[in-house]
Amino acid sequence: MDYLIPTAAEVPTVEIGHLITPSPVHELGMNDTGEGGAIGSTAAVANAIADALSVRDGTLPFTPDRVLSLIRAK
Repeated sequence: MDYLIPTAAEVPTVEIGHLITPSPVHELGMNDTGEGGAIGSTAAVANAIADALSVRDGTLPFTPDRVLSLIRAK
């Protein structure tokens, strides 16, 4: 009851910028596009699970069955 759910009014202003750097190794100057922001999320989730369950073996993927077996092992 003490914590209010954040709404759009609490979200800071987001400024979007584009950085264009032509590739010197491609004849059209093209680079990879758009996937850079998605790569860190998988590692963040895996680290959160590993930290919560005190798992340090680094074996991926954390499937639902594997997570349940790790929980039961604790």
